[in-house]
Amino acid sequence: MNLWPMKFISVVICLALAVCGCAGLKSKGTEHVRASDFIIPLNVSEVLKRPETGVIEYFENRREDFDILGHYLLENEKVFQTRPVILQQDYSIENIQDPEIQQIAQTLFREGIVKRISSLNDAPSKSIDFLFGAEDNLYQQGITYLSLPEMAKGDPSKFSYVNDYKNLGGGWYYYVFHYDKLKDEDEFRNLAWAQISEKERSTLTTPKEKAIVILESGKNVGYWMDDRKLDVVVSVQFDTEMNGLLGPITMFFDPMTKDLIGGNLRF
Repeated sequence: MNLWPMKFISVVICLALAVCGCAGLKSKGTEHVRASDFIIPLNVSEVLKRPETGVIEYFENRREDFDILGHYLLENEKVFQTRPVILQQDYSIENIQDPEIQQIAQTLFREGIVKRISSLNDAPSKSIDFLFGAEDNLYQQGITYLSLPEMAKGDPSKFSYVNDYKNLGGGWYYYVFHYDKLKDEDEFRNLAWAQISEKERSTLTTPKEKAIVILESGKNVGYWMDDRKLDVVVSVQFDTEMNGLLGPITMFFDPMTKDLIGGNLRF
C-alpha cells in the first residue's frame, strides 16, 4: 500500500495548525487557540447608567468649570497631602482654599452626576478624572484630562479589559473602561479561592464572587511554577486590606487546562 499521500496530508495538517496558532496560546500540548476563543464580549451600552451622549453634553455645558477645578487640583497637590488627590461629596472639598473653585466642586457633586474627582501630577504626565459611574468589576465611565496623548491607549496586555476613549479636544476625553466576560470565569474564581488559606481570607476585601478575572498576556506573570511559558493566561485577583503595602493577591492559570501556573510576588 502506498502511504505517501497519507503522510503528505498529515504534514499539511500539522503545518496549518502551526500557522493558525502562531498568534494565539502555546500550551504544553499541541493545541493552539486564540485569545478571542475565551472572551464573551460585553455590550457595555446595556449596563451604563448614563448614555454617552448625556455625559458628553453635561461636560460640554460645564467645560470651563472642569478646566478650572481640574487644573487647580494639579497645581495645588501639596495642599491635599495625598497622591492622587481625591474629592468626593463629603471628602476633602474643604481643602480647596479658593472659595469660587470650592463652589464649583460642591455644585458638581450636588447635581449628582459626578461621583468622584481625582488628579495626579507626575509632570509631564498629568491626569484629572471625573468619574460619572462605575460598577465593581464591570465598568467605569467618565471624563478625563490627559496631558499626553499616549496615555489614552490603555494596556494592550489586558485582552479582556477594554479601554475606549473619545477625544473631546484640549486634552479632554470621554471614556468607558469595561471587563468582558470570560468562559468559565466562575470556575477560575473557585480554583483561586481554594488556594487561599483561611488566614489570608480574613484579610480579603473582595468576596469570591467579585474577584477580577482577566485574560492577559503571559508576560504579566510575576513568577512561573513550571517550565511552560504561555502567550495568554487567565488571572484572578483578590483585593486585601494590605493592598497599599503588598498589592492584591493574584494567581495565573492556564486557560486550556485550568492549571495554576504562577502568581505575582507580594512584597
